Amino acid sequence: MMAGRDLSAELFDDVAPPAAPAARAGAGRDLSADLFGPSTSKPAAAPLSRLDKVVKGVRDPIDAGAQLLTHLLPDSVVRAGNRLNNIIADKTGLVGRVDEGGLGDLVAGGNGASGVDKMVRDAEVQYQARRAAGGEAGFDGYRTIGNLVSPANLAIASRLPAAASLAGRVGMGAVGGAASGALTPVASGDFASEKAKQIGAGALVGGAIPAVAGGLGRIVSPNASKNADLQLLKSAGVRPTIGQTLGGAANRLEERATSVPILGDAITAARKRSLEDFNKAAIERAAGKVGAKVDDIGQDGVRQAGDKISAAYEDALGQISGVRLDGSFGRDLMQLRGMAQGLTTDMRNKFNKVIKETIGRKGSTGSILPDDYKAVDSDLGKLAADYGGSSTASEREFGSAVLQLQSLLKQQMLRSNPKVADKLKEADSAWANLVRVEGAAKSAKNADGVFTPAQLNMAIQGADKSVRKRAVARGTALMQDLGNAGQNVLGNRYPDSGTAGRLLLNGGALGLGSAVSPGALIGLGVGAGLYTSPAQRALVALASSRKPGAEKAAELLRQSAPYALGASGQLGLGLLGN
Repeated sequence: MMAGRDLSAELFDDVAPPAAPAARAGAGRDLSADLFGPSTSKPAAAPLSRLDKVVKGVRDPIDAGAQLLTHLLPDSVVRAGNRLNNIIADKTGLVGRVDEGGLGDLVAGGNGASGVDKMVRDAEVQYQARRAAGGEAGFDGYRTIGNLVSPANLAIASRLPAAASLAGRVGMGAVGGAASGALTPVASGDFASEKAKQIGAGALVGGAIPAVAGGLGRIVSPNASKNADLQLLKSAGVRPTIGQTLGGAANRLEERATSVPILGDAITAARKRSLEDFNKAAIERAAGKVGAKVDDIGQDGVRQAGDKISAAYEDALGQISGVRLDGSFGRDLMQLRGMAQGLTTDMRNKFNKVIKETIGRKGSTGSILPDDYKAVDSDLGKLAADYGGSSTASEREFGSAVLQLQSLLKQQMLRSNPKVADKLKEADSAWANLVRVEGAAKSAKNADGVFTPAQLNMAIQGADKSVRKRAVARGTALMQDLGNAGQNVLGNRYPDSGTAGRLLLNGGALGLGSAVSPGALIGLGVGAGLYTSPAQRALVALASSRKPGAEKAAELLRQSAPYALGASGQLGLGLLGN
């Protein structure tokens, strides 16, 4: 029954009649016409100009917002909006026509998109075709610039709350990035899943932008350059390591790395140099008051400083021409004797005897000779020190009265010899500073007098004679600025050059490392090289130096970061591989 019939005619009524034998054989025919039908190719798309790309970027948030609304509003509202759009298009030509179908058509099938969705996707296809015509692929920089300057994205950025902390700025950046992702057109795939990916990727990029801006700001104006403690130490000649300079996690990591073979010894040596510099700075602060230089540290350095300060003091005393006892001294002495009436009988009689033997005899003529003054000053100082440290309250009170007598006599000497007053004050200041250094070196007697910042601070507190140690409590005690800076930057640990257990560990690790990975030894060697003195100076200078205007530039970077969030959408597409 079926013989001689073409079944295709029954199944497909639009199939053309069978071709002539000659044609079927292919003679003189274009076979592509049989396979694909008549050619429908269009002229090649014109390449995009830079302005075209920027304009596309500016429109992206607007198109994406319209696309997003069609998925959020009821289907009936979307259909009505599409019809209104087409009436405007037909009447004015100001807008393009869109498919009047709603989301129901999209779900039902058809061409896979309807309304605004179809318009956005078709526009994206045409845009990418024009990019391809210009030989472009990958990241679209000019379109991203358009996203950045788009009024929609700028409006979002301007309304993000400012955050003081980096964590807060990252959080706000993630919010702004998510908004930028939401305002990125979906050009393919399922709208809901693609939009969720865009929002997530935008949040990720948006959170990274403030962090990157903060990192760039720290490069332009490093935090270390604003560290007053660090700057004080550097001005005093102290060379902190790069870990101590950066502080925080970097410092903790450097401390832990002291146990690493080769590298650890280099770090320990560098940190020990920093501590030695700190000791020298403290000693030189004392000796420098009299213009003296000290080469050593530890117990030898303290001894040198003491000798040079003593020499300066004796030199100043040698220039005294005598001490004339004036009326002001007489009144002050009478007041002191009246206060001494509160001493016990024995101590009061002893105090009056001291006055008679020193002032009464030496100054019977109304003045005291230079050599006599030196002897009196020395005797009073020794007596005050001996009784001032007594365990008996009455003796300590006597020692305090003698100390005040010595002070009154010294004030009179300064009034009588104004030319040497400055030198003596310098020597006194040097001694006062050296007292703190001596106390710290005494605490570090097991380390040959090389003290830590904590030991210096303890000595500073011990030497504070203010009421209730008020000067230390307020941070104004003598030398406390240096002690606090050292404690905050250098820490309080004495760098250990290595215990027997650590040396054995290092030796075993070296043997294992050389057997398993010679490259590891090279890496450790390079790391150790970075802790040589020249390398550390260069690294610390890089991390802690700041040029004029750098802080303002860094702040501008941080403040402008929110306005870069408009790029989060396009950058997020890059993360998604779109």
